[in-house]
Amino acid sequence: MKACTLSRRRALGAVSCLVPLGGCNLLLPAPAPQLYRLTPQIADVPSGARAGSQLVVSTPVAPESLNTERIALTRDRRTLDYFAGAAWTDRAPLMLQGLMIDAFQDSGLVAAVGRDSSDISADYRLETNLRDFQASYTGADQPLPMIVVSMGVQLVRLTDHRVVGHVRTTKEVPAARNSLDNIVEAFDAAVGDVIGEIIRWTLQSMVRAR
Repeated sequence: MKACTLSRRRALGAVSCLVPLGGCNLLLPAPAPQLYRLTPQIADVPSGARAGSQLVVSTPVAPESLNTERIALTRDRRTLDYFAGAAWTDRAPLMLQGLMIDAFQDSGLVAAVGRDSSDISADYRLETNLRDFQASYTGADQPLPMIVVSMGVQLVRLTDHRVVGHVRTTKEVPAARNSLDNIVEAFDAAVGDVIGEIIRWTLQSMVRAR
């Protein structure tokens, strides 16, 4: 009887020692991800495209899978995943919105530009739809990831709420190596080309719509 009681106490003691250890492991914080920011080089816009209008840039609409700080990747056409231990400095749509606004300001070809939440008296609103923003590993003949950035764009004249025009721009840039630093560099190149095309198309559309 005593032996049975002793064995039972030892078993309970062993279980009680495991519980705090497991609890401590569950409370350990996950390591912070390495943050990456986009720094695209955007080609200068020809000075003849000066619009002289005021513009608001809406936050790009994006599916939930891309409306995140996580850096997306695809291995086939049906699934989407994310790189472990890495993240953008902000949600992808907000980063792209800020980059577009900066590019318009740097061009000096609009009277004023801001977010759609700003209080400027805008003549036009630029609406965008983020369709692709990921590193693709799906190419059978492409051993390195291909960065795919695709955006649908439409320009709305706010005086009569008429859609002036719409366009879709897509860029694919291969990463030089299969490393996050090189992948982010390829994102920079693709984003720079996409935003450059959006800026030029928008300015030309505003000039034609006057």
